[in-house]
Amino acid sequence: MSTLKVLIIGVLLALGASAGFTSPPTSINLSYDQAKGSLHVEAVHPSFNLEKSYVRLMNVYVNGQQVSTLNYFKQNDYNTFTDDVMLTAQPGDVIKVDLFCSLGGEMAQEMTVGKPSTGE
Repeated sequence: MSTLKVLIIGVLLALGASAGFTSPPTSINLSYDQAKGSLHVEAVHPSFNLEKSYVRLMNVYVNGQQVSTLNYFKQNDYNTFTDDVMLTAQPGDVIKVDLFCSLGGEMAQEMTVGKPSTGE
């Protein structure tokens, strides 16, 4: 086999192997507490090692405008990622959260802020 063919096969194998290790979150649940001004983010993100495979970055958008970028250096649980983000949003606003895994891959989820309940 020529050197070029060996090189091409090696690169393709390396790319395929790295793509197999990407582990984006499998689901994201968002809830917003308007009284507290807090967005609760909970994502299913299985991790084989909390310091190697974790949600490393969260971008938060309100109505298409990025309002927050948060970096993480490990995940606290082997199956889920959670965080609470202080955020000001009004009924009708669209909140989007984009999560990125340390090993590659990403997932986004949106929600529309509802009217606060009156407790009646």
